[in-house]
Amino acid sequence: MTAHETGSWYDRNYFLLRRLHSLTGIVPVGAFLINHLLTNSTAALGGGGHKFDEHVFWIHSLPFLVFLEFGAIILPLFYHALFGIVIALTGKSNVRHYSYADNWRYTLQRLTGWIAFVFILVHLGHFRFVHFFGGPHYVGTPAPFHQLQLGFSMGLPMAAWMAIYMVGLVASVYHFANGIVTFCISWGITVNDSSRQKVSMASAGLGVVLIAWGAMSLWAIANVTPATKLKDASGAPAAETHETTPPARASR
Repeated sequence: MTAHETGSWYDRNYFLLRRLHSLTGIVPVGAFLINHLLTNSTAALGGGGHKFDEHVFWIHSLPFLVFLEFGAIILPLFYHALFGIVIALTGKSNVRHYSYADNWRYTLQRLTGWIAFVFILVHLGHFRFVHFFGGPHYVGTPAPFHQLQLGFSMGLPMAAWMAIYMVGLVASVYHFANGIVTFCISWGITVNDSSRQKVSMASAGLGVVLIAWGAMSLWAIANVTPATKLKDASGAPAAETHETTPPARASR
């Protein structure tokens, strides 16, 4: 028997584990990232807070939402993240010795992976699981967009949250967009320099769009009036609704 055949379970299955890590980064994690940023940008794309609320209500009405959320998103996400940590801790970069673009992309992929991992934990604790820390339940809220806005004033000033989310956004999008390139190489989709260059350009274009959607989402949180307001961060709805127009700026 070879050393590979007699090694640990991890050694014997490393190739499959690595392929699964690569696949989960595209589907479902990458697909969810695209949908998540598009949904969040609807408040800035002409629909206002009302359009955002409609999208969230539809998502929250899906049957077996908890099983879909954990089975199809959170578990694959954490598998990708945890196995990515293993790769980051065991991989080596030649960027200090050879300043080639691929080495820099390798290093940035690992760096943005760490940043994205921490950011995702913060994001989940900030909204999806904030009720475990004394905050309101986000799923089932009658005013999702306003509750989103309230979340950006909890614990830290809005400017601080905006900075955190912008860094997390750029890191997550770069990690995904560059991951598309490495996915296509690993799976034999891009077999020469020409095809690789085309995928790199397409991935960069997608990354620009995703960052734009994310930036518009943050702008909307700070500037768009919600369609329905909550009385406070506890989730109690107000008696009246409001138009989805940007708030008037105070005259000087």
